[in-house]
Amino acid sequence: MHTLQQTVADSVELKEEGVFSGQQIRLVLEPAPPGQGILFVREDLPGAPCIPLRPENILGTDGATVVSDGRHSVYLVEHLLSALHGLGIDNLIVRVWGPEIPLFDGSATVFVREILCRGIRVQPVPKRFVEVVQPFQVRNGVGIIRFRPADQFIIRVRIAFDHPLIGEQSLRLSINPITYQRELAPARTFGFKDDLLRRKEKGILRGGNLSNAIVLDEKGVLNGKLQRSDEFVRHKALDLVGDLFGSGWAFKGEVEAELSGHRLHIEALKNLLSAPGATRLSDGIPTRIFFFLPPCPQPAAKRGIDLGQSMVR
Repeated sequence: MHTLQQTVADSVELKEEGVFSGQQIRLVLEPAPPGQGILFVREDLPGAPCIPLRPENILGTDGATVVSDGRHSVYLVEHLLSALHGLGIDNLIVRVWGPEIPLFDGSATVFVREILCRGIRVQPVPKRFVEVVQPFQVRNGVGIIRFRPADQFIIRVRIAFDHPLIGEQSLRLSINPITYQRELAPARTFGFKDDLLRRKEKGILRGGNLSNAIVLDEKGVLNGKLQRSDEFVRHKALDLVGDLFGSGWAFKGEVEAELSGHRLHIEALKNLLSAPGATRLSDGIPTRIFFFLPPCPQPAAKRGIDLGQSMVR
């Protein structure tokens, strides 16, 4: 049995203040036909320009992932893309009234909950996968991402921060809709108080509040409690799952990310896709198809590339 493409069963509408712009953002996720992929539509701009999710339209920055056609952009797409990739959504129209996707609580929980509440529609067309067929790696100083062939989607993530609550953390996980919902979707983004204050002063963050992320000072958490002691590495894994959807196709292979971030994730993905013989586009893999009821709540030689010290993680 082959895995089939999926879309949402009905439209999802969300509203929240954008942390970059400070604007009230309206977001609507609509079903799309088989083979279309993920399409972002800037409904707030004249002509409602469309930006397909493709490798040439995805950018990694120091603090966010962006889809852009060179003239129009949508920022902070990583958590939404992570939810779509984790749940197995292949085709979707993302209508957004504003320049960014809201952070909500800093996790993927809102997207997962609302999509599952409406349901997921299986489409009678084989899913397309970017499949790793040869080992490949990309290095940026201390940051490195390694790709290896595997018969499923497996991630390994390691982070290290000089903070008493974080230190060095690592995680290995096979990604499917069940493990994604349980292990990654609730993990919130995090930031350090001094960094956030500097960004506020520079006007980079015009909106948002303490509910959008885990905020740390030099000793601990300023706004509540951690869900798990390793919530930090789980969120980095959530980001990685989202960034690896930047090709517009589901990912098949093992990915090991050490001391990385959005910028390195996207550059590594683009280099992987452009490397001769490193990947192939495959139609489905023998696996189980996941159907959801809406739970409405209330050692081979490696080829690679060194991006150099100039890249910021």
